[in-house]
Amino acid sequence: MSRSTASTLAADLGVPRDRLVSGDLGDVAPADLIAVIDAVAARASALDRGDADLREDIAALAGLGLFDVDRNPVAVAATIIEAVATESLAVAFGAWAQRMTAAYLRHAADRSDAAARNYRAVAEGDRPGVTGMAAAQRQAVGLGRVPITATPVDGGFRIDGPIAWASNVYPDSTIVLAANTEDGRSLVLTFEASAPGVEIRNAPDLLALNATASTMIGLEGVVVPDEQVLGEDLGDFLSGVRPQFLILQAAFCSGVAARSVTEAAGRLEGLGAFYSDEHSALAARHHHMHSELHRLASGPGEAALADLLLLRLDGAEIAPAATRLEAILCGGMGYAQGAPANRRMREAAFLPVQSPSQSQLRWELDRLGIVA
Repeated sequence: MSRSTASTLAADLGVPRDRLVSGDLGDVAPADLIAVIDAVAARASALDRGDADLREDIAALAGLGLFDVDRNPVAVAATIIEAVATESLAVAFGAWAQRMTAAYLRHAADRSDAAARNYRAVAEGDRPGVTGMAAAQRQAVGLGRVPITATPVDGGFRIDGPIAWASNVYPDSTIVLAANTEDGRSLVLTFEASAPGVEIRNAPDLLALNATASTMIGLEGVVVPDEQVLGEDLGDFLSGVRPQFLILQAAFCSGVAARSVTEAAGRLEGLGAFYSDEHSALAARHHHMHSELHRLASGPGEAALADLLLLRLDGAEIAPAATRLEAILCGGMGYAQGAPANRRMREAAFLPVQSPSQSQLRWELDRLGIVA
């Protein structure tokens, strides 16, 4: 099957319909994707407990070409990330961070040999990718300033300041972030987590997603050579990658929501019948979101900003609501921390606060004259 657009893998291959979702697979063999999904499913509980290394899953997804921007366009990446999220939001989230790091580097590969080299390493899964761009996204829309400074030095820049939140943070990671210069420029740069002056701080104990290696990073006197400057105009740089950023975030929101909506559908008898209307409304909202996700993913460059923001806002609302409903219908069994329904509920609780947060999305839509 060279391209699968409107059909589901579940229908094609006879796997349970809650396992995979519809979308464009490009040249990725369905059986190869199912093998990766099965491996993720087998490790989901261990990842949730912090007893497994997510880099194993990143390597498997790299084998599918997920992080190769040239091989697999946004539409294919959205299908894969959405499918992975039906089994583990932690893996889907880590995969999104890896793909976005690759996308930033590929965006600048024609400008910088260093970017091209680092892109290949991240795309092939040889190095974890850290996208420390949350503050940059806020600055680009007028919500504060990036707290990192770039001071010119001989042959490059000295970088100082904190990264408040980043994922896939390991000693061998490649980092992409933004920094402001004293003369008013906003740079996008890349460097290694092992560079002198980089302090990887102790990771906080999260409600979920501990396996994503998310933590804070301190930067003090990190020297970044000129060849590792990816861009000198933050707004222009982000305009080329933000559609992908929002679409792929929405993909993992949609995946976890799809799983919970499906699981809840099997529990609408007896006392569960009281939740039939709520479930129907959520299922309809998710169906619309899923359709919009794949429509926008098929042409991200032509997507309207308002549609992208509304898609991501739907994800921030639908996934937590769906996981909560599943937990309710599971009763006391869903309260057990090791239960899949409990894990999905804890994972989805992060989505409204992940950058861009639900509040930022509403603020941006309000500026566009859209009440959400």
